[in-house]
Amino acid sequence: MIDREQLEVINERKGDWPPVMDYRAFAEWIGVDATVVYAWIRRAYIPATKIGRYQMINVVALIDELREEGR
Repeated sequence: MIDREQLEVINERKGDWPPVMDYRAFAEWIGVDATVVYAWIRRAYIPATKIGRYQMINVVALIDELREEGR
């Protein structure tokens, strides 16, 4: 699951994120290995959708979930 360090990376980029992002690009963006992000997707820890043959992270939904958890 995303820890505080990765959450801080996301929060630092306020508004500098696309609505969806390839899981490998997302992994690079938050500084973790792509296999970790893929495992999060498979365990439904983070919102993702398959578009064609690509697993895409729903960044908007993830940010909303993280904000809700922080309240």
